[in-house]
Amino acid sequence: MVALGVIAGCIAVIFSIKSLNRQSNNEDEQIKQGVEIIKNLEKQDVVQVEEKIASIKAQNGITDQPVATTDDQDSSGKVNYKSKFDSSVIVGDSRAEGISAYGFLTQSSVVAYKGRNIANAKKQGDINTAIGLYPKNMFFTYGINDIECYSDSAKFIEQYESVIDLVKSKLPNTDIYICSILPVQSFTLSQQPNYANIDKWNSDLQAMCQKKGVTYLDANGIVEQSDYEPDGIHFGPNFQKKWLDFFIQKGNL
Repeated sequence: MVALGVIAGCIAVIFSIKSLNRQSNNEDEQIKQGVEIIKNLEKQDVVQVEEKIASIKAQNGITDQPVATTDDQDSSGKVNYKSKFDSSVIVGDSRAEGISAYGFLTQSSVVAYKGRNIANAKKQGDINTAIGLYPKNMFFTYGINDIECYSDSAKFIEQYESVIDLVKSKLPNTDIYICSILPVQSFTLSQQPNYANIDKWNSDLQAMCQKKGVTYLDANGIVEQSDYEPDGIHFGPNFQKKWLDFFIQKGNL
């Protein structure tokens, strides 16, 4: 059965076509044809469905370019993050988990759990869960737990590459973004000396992104000392908002 979001996309296409042709005397016939399209699409693979939707849109001059609407803002005029990320998924560890914990997004847009590194996220099914949401954009935010496990980045990079390959094989039209490993406060180095290697790991992460043809996002510049929780590793709600704004900008959401 095709995902509900895809069916909704088909319906949206049909009504868009109807709107474009509302002066025609053949509206009923167009709707009838649209219903037949949906019935046929239900029997196809999700990727094929998405490609068919894109073809229908192109033939009828329908664009995916975002249009500014009041849905992108709440009643106070602030950004409606749930609307912005309704076709995107953020995947990661406890740092990303804070995005849903503080209520900016729901778990339909955040697949992130405490203690996750790239290897056990794949093993525990997090990656498949994110793939099953069929997002247009996937933002990966792993690294802080990985750097605690390994003395160098080789295994981390190897595991990340396998995850990227998996996503590309399942969702060839999804845009993949790899976020840098965010810095920690200096006092944490006495507890975990490997944190001193974050810059080197980020350099290796960026090289991997170039190799795999995905987008590397250097978010370190948006981090301020006041953003940290008392542990010097995790972040409060002010940073989570900045992080989401950063993703919106870089992903053109």
